[in-house]
Amino acid sequence: MQTSEQPIKWHALQVKPRSEKKVGLRLSEMGFEVCVPTQKQLRYWSDRKKMIDVVLFNNYVFVATDTKRRNEVFQVGNILKYVQFGGRVAALSEKEVAMIKRLAHVEAPVEITYEGFSVGETVEVLTGPLAGYCGTVMSVSGNTRLQLALPSLHCFANVEIQGLDVRKVINNKVIN
Repeated sequence: MQTSEQPIKWHALQVKPRSEKKVGLRLSEMGFEVCVPTQKQLRYWSDRKKMIDVVLFNNYVFVATDTKRRNEVFQVGNILKYVQFGGRVAALSEKEVAMIKRLAHVEAPVEITYEGFSVGETVEVLTGPLAGYCGTVMSVSGNTRLQLALPSLHCFANVEIQGLDVRKVINNKVIN
């Protein structure tokens, strides 16, 4: 009898608001490899300030699974659905998953925006935790920000470029 192993792919799950960490914990307890990127941010209240972990992708949890176990994730509460495009469950590339994991280690504030891809100048990050990734440069309130595309999710990750070295890329050729 021949057994063929299903390839494990990364997928994005849409979850109920403010349940990302709880869903991630329960999925990892079930044996799934899970990614819920967070970043420490200082939050202010009227009587105090506190460092808290903020989820970078609101309402999303990333899980690695094969097609055989794909529906097991719904045993965990608060999961709405898999992210789909064109009627198919969207699979993330290993490069995108690596970038998502690295976003949690960037010290500059990270902001995730969901919008259509815009045309702009393409650059490659040379140093820092996002070294090797390409993105689009844009200007926001006088500060230069690097916009890294996550095509499988149709969204961008905006990161401050200060302290990161970048070089221009035109037609997939690096310009020094």
